[in-house]
Amino acid sequence: MRSLRKGLKVSTVTTLVLGLMVGCSSTNTPASNGTAAPGANTPASTSAPTKAADNGEKVTIRFTDWANNEEAKSTRISLDAFEAAHPNIKVDYQNVALAEFGAKLSAMAASKTLPDISTMLEAQALKYAESDILMDLSSYYKDGSVTPKLESNKFVTPDGKLLGYSAANEIILLHYNKDMFDEAKIPYPPAETEKAWTWDQMLDVAKKLTKDKGGKHPGEAGFDAKNIVQYGINVSHSQDFFWTPFAISNGGGEVSQDGKELLLDKPETIEAIQKIADLSNVEHVSPTAAQSSGLPGDVGQLLLSKKVAMVTSGQWELVNINPQLKNGLKNGIGVLPIFKKPATTNTGTPMVVYKSTKHPKETIELYKWLMDIEKNLANIDSGVWMPTEMSWYTDPEKIKRWTQSPVHPPEYKTAVIDYALKATYPTPWFFLPTYSRIGDVLNPGLDQVWLGTKSAKDAIAEMMPKIKPIFDSGKAN
Repeated sequence: MRSLRKGLKVSTVTTLVLGLMVGCSSTNTPASNGTAAPGANTPASTSAPTKAADNGEKVTIRFTDWANNEEAKSTRISLDAFEAAHPNIKVDYQNVALAEFGAKLSAMAASKTLPDISTMLEAQALKYAESDILMDLSSYYKDGSVTPKLESNKFVTPDGKLLGYSAANEIILLHYNKDMFDEAKIPYPPAETEKAWTWDQMLDVAKKLTKDKGGKHPGEAGFDAKNIVQYGINVSHSQDFFWTPFAISNGGGEVSQDGKELLLDKPETIEAIQKIADLSNVEHVSPTAAQSSGLPGDVGQLLLSKKVAMVTSGQWELVNINPQLKNGLKNGIGVLPIFKKPATTNTGTPMVVYKSTKHPKETIELYKWLMDIEKNLANIDSGVWMPTEMSWYTDPEKIKRWTQSPVHPPEYKTAVIDYALKATYPTPWFFLPTYSRIGDVLNPGLDQVWLGTKSAKDAIAEMMPKIKPIFDSGKAN
């Protein structure tokens, strides 16, 4: 569900407010264990909740998310169907802009006006859980009320409380413009895990697809790095989950998959980070931050413009690519290049229920609905969601249903579905309480590496004295 990812950072307001929230969330009721409206981005209502519906009276429950426009349309379709199937429940759908969502949710927590149910920025989940305001949803999965989900999408606290699973699975992939490969007479990127390019093979192709205004490529005599008109690749690195697949592939990463070992200062991690930075600053096959500012906005527009041939980003980018198909974009998907082994990271926003809800029964009914793939196929068709249930990766009929939209190219089965099963490593926010606090140091600390003004080795060495105590604390707040 990560339809917009640019520069995403959990607001510092979250940290400040959560520090005040412990023990002061609203009443802890025990768990029973189309197009967004014109005013969809307005603040959440602070009116008193409607009375419980056990007497047949209609109740209103509040659902808040940060879906972009296209995803909000698909979500509204699902909510309309829910209301039709549950005439005693009205859903007050409040869609908040991504850039404002973290601060908005923190403000609602501080003022005790949290919604009944919401999506959440991934890095916020364990912070809120530590403040004891999220419902433990374990019982609904144990008793079969909710269909079991992929374990790689589970948000769980160190003491075993289940906050929930991602509403959608997402993995990091290689998106590309097939016409640009055809024009250059270059074979398409590999779409099978076992045939992935090595990093050097990817770099060689990226050089062939990078051109300056005179038509010269990097490495050729007279190549003008200051006047590039077409880039071979853009490896996203605005947030750590974009570059960690390459660190993991190289034998490193942020932390071990059991969350017990910090891996940031391993040579393998440092090497991968440096290789990514070098694409812009040394190899000149990827736009620098300054050069990116002059390029078209989302991935769909970027590929359509032919300013960049390949982009590494999430599967969710299909929702941005979809509108460009009618404009002539011929999109393709490949698996990521590797260093030593295939690796991608998975993301996906958690769907959570708040202990403060006055209507736990009705809220759980909505939770079950929103976590049911069959009830949310519009988000699959648009390309923004991948399913969170194993059967959708193995059942031929479900795979056919999933991939019938034109935005899913022919190679999608091997490049996405099979790849997700074979090469996925969960982003640490699913299980590491300190993830967000580490990110507050790590992400800005790498800015100079991406700009080429500091080596990855030096940047990591400078950050470790701050990051290590955070990691050792084990605390989300």
